Amino acid sequence: MEETYIPNRFGRFLLMALEQALGTPGFQAMLGRGGLRHLAVYPPDNLERGFPVGLIPRLMAALEEMYGVGKGRELAFQAGQTCFHLGVADFGVLADIADLVFPLLPPLTRARIGLETMAEILNRVTDGHVHVQRQDGHLFWVVERCGVCQGRTSSSPCCHLLAGLLYEAVHWATGRDSVTVTEVACAASGGPHCAMEIDLG
Repeated sequence: MEETYIPNRFGRFLLMALEQALGTPGFQAMLGRGGLRHLAVYPPDNLERGFPVGLIPRLMAALEEMYGVGKGRELAFQAGQTCFHLGVADFGVLADIADLVFPLLPPLTRARIGLETMAEILNRVTDGHVHVQRQDGHLFWVVERCGVCQGRTSSSPCCHLLAGLLYEAVHWATGRDSVTVTEVACAASGGPHCAMEIDLG
């Protein structure tokens, strides 16, 4: 499969989030385990599409190998939450919507608008082909080409980095602590694509 790229800034946020979650010694050890020591030097803070998407599943695999599947995925989820705060919430369009519209809307509508706005942003700068669906009071985030797990094989869904990002986005949009994000389909475990079900509780 031909390599695809995301903006350097997104790769930078991911590495910063992982280093915050693991601490610098743990981060360095994880990079060494994955043969990724060169990532100890963060990519530049710009929107040039220069960060290879293929590095993301390698980072996630190294995380699970070093800490075990359960703890590794917990740390990936935590890193996803941090990624949101490092960058996604700073996109002007999200901040504008939150300030002008959100206080007037019900929580499910806030969550949907927040997710659709984020999907639109990601579709402009990545090749994931993301769309948001609503069904029976739940929202679904569907990724046709998931950069978190591409090339991996897993016995269970493994896109916890993405789940953490979505959890934090919906929590930010709604203010609810009862949000749950469940990966109901994963390309790495045999699914046709990756899909997250978001329930506001």
